Amino acid sequence: MSDALDLPPGFTLLRLAEIDSTNEEARRLGEAGAAAYTFVWAERQSGGRGRRGRSWISPVGNGYCSLLLRPDVAPGVAAQVSFVAALAVAETIASLLPVGRKVACKWPNDVLVDGLKISGILLESRMGRQPGGRVDWLVVGVGINIASFPPGTDYPATALHEAGGAAPVEQVLEAYAVRMAHWLKIWRDDGFAPVRQAWLRWADGLGGKVVVRLADRTIEGIFSALDDSGALILSLPDGRERTVTAGDVFPAA
Repeated sequence: MSDALDLPPGFTLLRLAEIDSTNEEARRLGEAGAAAYTFVWAERQSGGRGRRGRSWISPVGNGYCSLLLRPDVAPGVAAQVSFVAALAVAETIASLLPVGRKVACKWPNDVLVDGLKISGILLESRMGRQPGGRVDWLVVGVGINIASFPPGTDYPATALHEAGGAAPVEQVLEAYAVRMAHWLKIWRDDGFAPVRQAWLRWADGLGGKVVVRLADRTIEGIFSALDDSGALILSLPDGRERTVTAGDVFPAA
């Protein structure tokens, strides 16, 4: 494993053999005043985690990285970066797989290959101490299954090598960083609209029946749209529409 990555201009690499979590390290760096675009990369995580505190199994051979940003926006706007990262990962994976594999973005922040999860994204942030309610720092954590994937997960998984790709970790993370820089610039310069439009072209299940697991219930409907903030619009069987801002989406049986 190389000690360096060829990252976009302005990125600073922190490479680690092992850490509790790249997100935790990026959070610590954010609190300590580290510069935006610090890219934390670890060969192994001892305490990796996903959304809602779920553990993220982190053996050697997969991609674990977190990018520290300081976007100076409101929390609701900062949440849009989840879609930015999903686009970057989807484009990266698609560029490294044989023709014929279907790469898709699963709302709100996963990437699939042929319906199997290959990547998850976790955003964490802290509000600034100054009035105005803007984000002081934002951490974008990404895990990509490259050499292996965990068995027996709620949503069946796969890995890049399993799906026919042969790229090593370094190549995957370099490609991701380039695409991330590209989409962050578009988001920063032009707002969420072009990101939303591009994400919808990769959207898994758009126009079809899905099941959404909420914190207190499960609902079923048609995934009809994504609103201007990134919330999922679900068309219910009774004709009403439901806006979902947080939940786990699965294909309807």
